Amino acid sequence: MNGVSIMVSFLAPMLALILLLARLARALRWQPRGAGWCVGLGLLSLGVLFLPVGGFPLARVLVVFQDHWSVPLLAWLVAGVAKTFFNTELLRAEDRRAMWIFGSVSGLFLYPLALGLGPVDSFAWGWRFGPLFVVVGIVAMMLQCRRNRLGLVLLLTFCAWLARLPESGNLWDCLIDPVFFFASLGCLASSLIRKPKAV
Repeated sequence: MNGVSIMVSFLAPMLALILLLARLARALRWQPRGAGWCVGLGLLSLGVLFLPVGGFPLARVLVVFQDHWSVPLLAWLVAGVAKTFFNTELLRAEDRRAMWIFGSVSGLFLYPLALGLGPVDSFAWGWRFGPLFVVVGIVAMMLQCRRNRLGLVLLLTFCAWLARLPESGNLWDCLIDPVFFFASLGCLASSLIRKPKAV
């Protein structure tokens, strides 16, 4: 695994842990705002992720259960941190909804076929230029035309693939991961059940 991939394996859990700790701080009636809180909770999160488990840092042990983190998930987490600590909305409500739809549709298309529940193995399409690249490229351009920021996230995903960010070299690993898929399904279902509103 290259150095960038190792860094990413720490980045996603660190961002998620920062958000979890910020929620805990709010439950204790503190106000986690600003760079000081962000850096402090970030260092605390790194400390937790470097705790040794079986001779390996905790973040590297998590790779056993989740071997890659997608670019859309990282963008979602970064946006959450920006909103929590700096009140900066990197992803608007419509951007997040588009992300949930993309994550849900991608996962529902990829995982059943990759598990052999269909006539083709869709995961194989991510190794080289082909229909997957064309479809994602068209979706990214359409979103960009609509000024939806998921379009930019998908362009960053292409850049991550070109930089060989995932160890596998497969575009699917940049586009989707199980955590992003299930989180997208949950958020999309929740948004459909209750009255539409920003989350």
